Amino acid sequence: MVESKIIFLGTGGGRVVRANQIAATGGFVVQLGEYQIHVDPGPGALVRARQYGIKATKTNIVYVTHNHIDHVSDLNAILDAITLGGIYKKGILISTPTVISGSEKELAWLQPFYKEKLKDCITAKPGDAISIGELKFIATPTDHDVEENIGMKIDAPGISIGYTSDTTFLPELAEAFKGVTVLIMNVLRPGKDHWKTHFCSEDAIKLINSIHPELAVIQHYGAKMLRSSPIYEAREIQRRTGVRTIAASDGTKIDLKGLSSIPQ
Repeated sequence: MVESKIIFLGTGGGRVVRANQIAATGGFVVQLGEYQIHVDPGPGALVRARQYGIKATKTNIVYVTHNHIDHVSDLNAILDAITLGGIYKKGILISTPTVISGSEKELAWLQPFYKEKLKDCITAKPGDAISIGELKFIATPTDHDVEENIGMKIDAPGISIGYTSDTTFLPELAEAFKGVTVLIMNVLRPGKDHWKTHFCSEDAIKLINSIHPELAVIQHYGAKMLRSSPIYEAREIQRRTGVRTIAASDGTKIDLKGLSSIPQ
């Protein structure tokens, strides 16, 4: 059977949650046919992959949105699994120039050894489009407290998946995620508790109402969101948008074949 799933290896965000692992921080995996895409492999990505039944050695694309530790810390560990310690030249990395090559202020997260062992290493900035087989990746805009950051849109046969990454609300997001079937949003805080570098629930409502995806998913919670209850926030978002909204938790699996835009 051809897999079409999203598996969350962690739904934690923010310093307190990350440091105490109140929620895990392993990123998430998208399985689309022959492609297994690991997005933002933060602390514990390999451990959580094992825990939730994902074979890291089967990953063939890694997408890292920015160089904050909760999004990139286990990048080299995942690449080690893909290449079997460098024995095989495999895998494709899509990320920002800072993650891949560093900058005047930051060292590169990607180790030179694994860069040489990758099949391809692609730098992306907002607006860039990268085609890999039947998939098209589009780097989407963000506004975050980091030198370079990108969100992600994946266009695949029968489905389109959007991911905001860490960002405050931007009017441009409505155009960037226009037409997506599934919208994954990093929602750090509940209600109208705005923060200058992240979404709160009110921001999620604005974006959903702009694009009307078939399914909305919130994740990447800070301590305030966890205390407030992501499930409650998802229910309120759904009530105010009319769009089915899921509060992902560690280990949540979403079967994309259940969506109407996936041919049965």
